[in-house]
Amino acid sequence: MRKKFWKWGAAIFAAVLVLCALKLWAAAAEPGAHWTPDYEKVNLTEILSKGQLTPADYQTLLLQTGLGAFAVDTLRGQGAQDDILTAQERFFAEPLIACTPNSPISAEEHTLQGMPLVALEDGDILITPCSHAYGWRNGHAALVVDAAQGLTLESVVLGTKSCLQSIDKWETYPAVMVFRLKGESAAVRAGIARTACERLCGVPYGLTVGLLSPKHPEDAPAETHCAHLVWEAYRAHGYDLDSTGGHIVTPHDLAASPLLELKQIYGVDPRLLWSA
Repeated sequence: MRKKFWKWGAAIFAAVLVLCALKLWAAAAEPGAHWTPDYEKVNLTEILSKGQLTPADYQTLLLQTGLGAFAVDTLRGQGAQDDILTAQERFFAEPLIACTPNSPISAEEHTLQGMPLVALEDGDILITPCSHAYGWRNGHAALVVDAAQGLTLESVVLGTKSCLQSIDKWETYPAVMVFRLKGESAAVRAGIARTACERLCGVPYGLTVGLLSPKHPEDAPAETHCAHLVWEAYRAHGYDLDSTGGHIVTPHDLAASPLLELKQIYGVDPRLLWSA
């Protein structure tokens, strides 16, 4: 009887140790939810008053506001200079962050005051590091399929199927990046988004795609996950956005793709992308 008691006691003690280790591992991921600029905030009035911007101006605006050239030009064309200055204020502010579970093994961070995403178009790619399974910050990705209606196509968590989601949550992530395909027209990118809705909506979530099932099947995939869905949407049209070319594609692989250009960034150091 005593031997059995000690056996059960040891098992319970081991389980408690594992749970504590997982909680500590998860807590270690929290500091990676948001980056705040470690350089000086500058006055943008002189740059924004120019009729034509130089490459150096665009680089300064990216570092000060997180807005890429396309987003800057769009806002300036709309006479929305104040929106650029608002983006600068948000870019340098330290947000209050809350972490909430989104599955039994994963969680994601959100903030009440995130960053408005500007100049979104169909086919844009959204990426955030603000999703983690315990201490592994795996991130999340989505495809904008109807910018006018604020809709994305996403594969969210285990046990669900890919579906349309609201862009609203993306503006509450404490870190987010927006990319678009380089050198192609808006019509081409919108066509890719339409095809993705037809082929990739309602596909079960699966982590083993590329390992136990084909990464790029002839028909619709039997399973997918967030980064794979985005990759497959473009791969079906001949664009391979996996920067590493491995069996499994991750949000980081997409963000490092040379086929993409940055439109907007928030809570992530843009200098990391230049050195990738």
